[in-house]
Amino acid sequence: MMARILKNYHERKDEFLDTAQQLFFTQGYDQTSVDAIIRKMGLSKGTFYYYFKSKEDLLDKLTCKMGDKILEEVKKIADREDLDAVAKLNKAYAVTGNIKLENIQLLKVLIEVLYNDRNLFFRYKIFLKFTELITPEFTKIIRQGVNEKLFNTPYPEEAARLIFEIANIFGERVPALILGSDKDSKSMDKAEKEFKVYENAIERIIGAEEGTVKIVNRNILDYFHEKINR
Repeated sequence: MMARILKNYHERKDEFLDTAQQLFFTQGYDQTSVDAIIRKMGLSKGTFYYYFKSKEDLLDKLTCKMGDKILEEVKKIADREDLDAVAKLNKAYAVTGNIKLENIQLLKVLIEVLYNDRNLFFRYKIFLKFTELITPEFTKIIRQGVNEKLFNTPYPEEAARLIFEIANIFGERVPALILGSDKDSKSMDKAEKEFKVYENAIERIIGAEEGTVKIVNRNILDYFHEKINR
């Protein structure tokens, strides 16, 4: 009996998340009210507040759902025994990009909401939560790289955390470039350069040779741009 109740709870919660995500994508986050979500589902407002404290809390849970998937896949990579640290680091970034592409509708919503100046605190809260979750896995990879003499840093954990702190700053500029590139033909060139700067910064932080870190190439960036602006 308990297992069935828990399953129903999670199914209903996922139904809320899926419905809200679709409405956020088609109508916009600010334009989608709690009333619109429950009306679409044919449920009461009380049912909504049983699962979520607010619309912002629902968006937070949507973000965590994608973050949990990224963490799950990165952890698998970090724990593999058949890869060196460089391969693990680049695969971790690749799988993160793939998961974002699989969740392109949600990602577009998040970019539009989180990079609105009114939501600075919410964005920072999401950043802190994700950093706390993912840093231990990147620490494992960096520590392995030090042992393999592929990386050179006496502070693997601090280096991993710094990588994500810089990513937060880096993230201030790239979304606007990707979303605005239809109006400015040079935006994608600028976005590509930003990624190269970030790759170089990571290499310096972990003490890796230049060209070691490969987060994205132009073909992937163009494909991502096409998907998110569709």
